[in-house]
Amino acid sequence: MSIRIREYKFFRSLSVKVNDNWPVRKAEQLWKQLRAHKIAEIEATEACKWLRAAGFPQYAQMYEDQQFPVDVNAAELDHPMLEPSVLKSLFRRLHALNKCARVHQQRVTHTDDSEDEQCALSYNWTYQSDLRRWSRIGQNLEIPGNIEEWSSGISAEKPECSGISTEPTRSRLRRMGSTRHHRRSNRDVVVMSESGSNVLDFLSKHFNSMSSTDASACASASVSNSEGTLDKKKKSRSLDKSDGWSYSPHHERIPWNPITHTEEDDESRLDLEEGGRPISTLSCTQLQVLRKLALLKLTALMEKYCPTHRTGWNWDLPKLIRKIKTPAYKDKSVFGVPLTIILQRTGSSLPKGIEEALQWLQQNSYDQVGLFRKSGVKSRIQHLKSLIETQGEFLNFSEYHAYDIADMVKQYFRDLPEALLTNKLSETFLLIFQFVPDEERRQAVLCALLLMPDEHCEVLLALLKFLTNIAEHSAINQMNESNLAICFAPSLFFYNIIPSNRQGLGSPHPRELAESKAAQDCLLYFLQNCNNLFSIPKEILKQCTSNEMKESIPVMLSDLGSVCGGWRGYLDECQKMLLREVKEKGWMMVHNHYSKVEIAYKKVTDGHPLRLWKISADIEAPPAEVFYRILRERPKWDEELHSTKTIAQIDRCAEVFQYTLRNVPPLPLKDYCVVRSWRTDLAKGACLIVETSVEHSDAINIPNSVRGIVLASRYLIEPCGSGKSRLVHLCRVDTRGRMPEWYHKNYGHICALYVANIQSSFKQFATGPESKV
Repeated sequence: MSIRIREYKFFRSLSVKVNDNWPVRKAEQLWKQLRAHKIAEIEATEACKWLRAAGFPQYAQMYEDQQFPVDVNAAELDHPMLEPSVLKSLFRRLHALNKCARVHQQRVTHTDDSEDEQCALSYNWTYQSDLRRWSRIGQNLEIPGNIEEWSSGISAEKPECSGISTEPTRSRLRRMGSTRHHRRSNRDVVVMSESGSNVLDFLSKHFNSMSSTDASACASASVSNSEGTLDKKKKSRSLDKSDGWSYSPHHERIPWNPITHTEEDDESRLDLEEGGRPISTLSCTQLQVLRKLALLKLTALMEKYCPTHRTGWNWDLPKLIRKIKTPAYKDKSVFGVPLTIILQRTGSSLPKGIEEALQWLQQNSYDQVGLFRKSGVKSRIQHLKSLIETQGEFLNFSEYHAYDIADMVKQYFRDLPEALLTNKLSETFLLIFQFVPDEERRQAVLCALLLMPDEHCEVLLALLKFLTNIAEHSAINQMNESNLAICFAPSLFFYNIIPSNRQGLGSPHPRELAESKAAQDCLLYFLQNCNNLFSIPKEILKQCTSNEMKESIPVMLSDLGSVCGGWRGYLDECQKMLLREVKEKGWMMVHNHYSKVEIAYKKVTDGHPLRLWKISADIEAPPAEVFYRILRERPKWDEELHSTKTIAQIDRCAEVFQYTLRNVPPLPLKDYCVVRSWRTDLAKGACLIVETSVEHSDAINIPNSVRGIVLASRYLIEPCGSGKSRLVHLCRVDTRGRMPEWYHKNYGHICALYVANIQSSFKQFATGPESKV
């Protein structure tokens, strides 16, 4: 009877699998070794997940390619900008992977191909998108021999330490990205005799040989030996893949808008306000780097100050509302609906009815004594909720008492399926205000806020601004920041359910009291530091490399398309590529909230984390009318439009156009300045519009606004039947102030909302009887 080693991994009782003839001592020893083997596998998986989330994907890749153990001291030289206290969390994971590499020799595969893989907190590493691999600056992975050179130092002295295969380099490179590649050398086959002693002897020798690996020899297989000496003077290209997001014919068909990066380190740009750089002014690439740095810093603080049983290997970047079942919310529109669904349906994180209620309370009820403390009438609150659910916006709140509206607002936040401070990060905030010292608290709070979803941060900022305005009149309404924190904390935090205390039935659990006090202190801190809460201090910005945090701005109109005949040649090339791209395959379909609109996306390998979205719909109007509606009648389909202006008419079919979109107060307006061209002479009466961001000297500086970047926005309108059109919209926009996850989850649905509004603006509503012609 033949038995493989992997069949022994999940023993729960040796009495079932082991014969009576086996020695009990050897059986127990085998079980302990199997258990250590499984624990090492789990720890390695969790450590690799954390390394990718915190900005160290190169080490996770090295472990998965069996290039561990590594020299931790050499890894420290890759991150000179980070404090030693912060790097302890990285060293803990690397030491764990070194230990796992000596115990767990089976190859690990990573199947999550995410744009987040292209970001690392290091000067010395760069990501090659064509090979989907990390390499040191100066290495060129296009030549397979470099892989062999990379691993030669690790496998020279003791190949069994790293487990690197000695098969030919070209065949190993072809199989390196495959998830089906498993090492057959670890699948040892054992023949069991009647007594079973041969199995125990073989397994004991097998595990003893792995655990008795010389640690000093493994440590000599280090990053520094395999790579040579580190050159600190080399400039990092870990996040600066190219000088601009220019057209690469080998990867993408659509030319992207070239973006310039400011070379000088303008201190005034990094300190726009007293508290630092506002999050709303940062690009998605900058926020991607800051989020990884925030996870690293927060992990270090939590592991340093919190009890060991409250933190551990499961500390990972939270994947919040990753997959939501939309049918569960079909019968709801406001209350009990996640903020992500609200954003995807309406284009705004905060429902219009709740936003109007906050504005009405601020204007008309700031002088009400005990606002949010005194209860309203239950029947009127229920009627008000039903009115918001059905009507949604443009409500007349003057017919209701202020306490009824205030209670309704608290109930809205209390009914959110995902708490405003999120179910996972609520515990983190509570731990910060229970264990982290006051001098470290500001940094811990900022790091936790950077890990929150953007839609939750926007609603939190709007609520905090509203509550601080109410607290300014505390001399009249007797509701200062402390009282408001006591009243609102239960509605914003998620509390873990604690078993009831049988000894004292009438008294709350001590842990409940501690968490309630921490929640009130946390919300009070938010209210007292509201103005600087969502700003990045200059000290944290300096810890990121200069290339990572450079300002990305569109080029001037005169510099657009300098390699393809000027801006005319660039826009003509965009039009040609649009006609090709809409016919290509490879788009990933996404479920959406509009039955007559299709959403798809495609990943773009130009170093920028944003996806290219494709929205398609049939419209009951000829192409000429749809074309004019999109070009000249934007107020009819964009409900968030604030203002528009034609800056310059540069050609018969081209112009520089500026428009501004509203945002949830107090967030700044979103401003865009684009050059756009169009054609109406295509075959069969089809039309197209292409636009991209540029800088223009006549563009207006709008107060309280942030200039977004339109990497690509294209419209193709083709005839589809009698009097109908097929609209295809390609879009890729950086609105500023949002993480890449926000764009991946929500921006395609927002574009679909625009197309659905264009679609509904042409609907015909007939009231008379049907006539037969």
